[in-house]
Amino acid sequence: MFRLIAAFLFLGATTQLHATSAEETQHQELTQISNRSMTPQNLSLNAFGQWVIGWGTGPEGARQRLDYIQREDVAIMKQKGTTLEMIRAWQQYYENEAQNSTNNPTARYRARLMKKIAELW
Repeated sequence: MFRLIAAFLFLGATTQLHATSAEETQHQELTQISNRSMTPQNLSLNAFGQWVIGWGTGPEGARQRLDYIQREDVAIMKQKGTTLEMIRAWQQYYENEAQNSTNNPTARYRARLMKKIAELW
């Protein structure tokens, strides 16, 4: 019985360690992007996404923005202080997130949106 409890506790600790490791990796990636001032005027990611990029909430909001983004929208993003470097950094971040979290459709659409913005740049 003791061995069974010890094995269960070890398994739980190992699972928690893996989950924490994935969360730490994502946090480190976000911190790395944030440390390079990857939003205009150091906006929060939420404000950047909604106010500058114009995506809505969740995968549907990102998909809709992807479907309707135009060169004129990109010109407005530039006026708000966005750089191509920022767009490419977020594209890379969301591509990594989409690969690492296959059950995150929002990341997939945001990666495609950032790629399209870069193409319209």
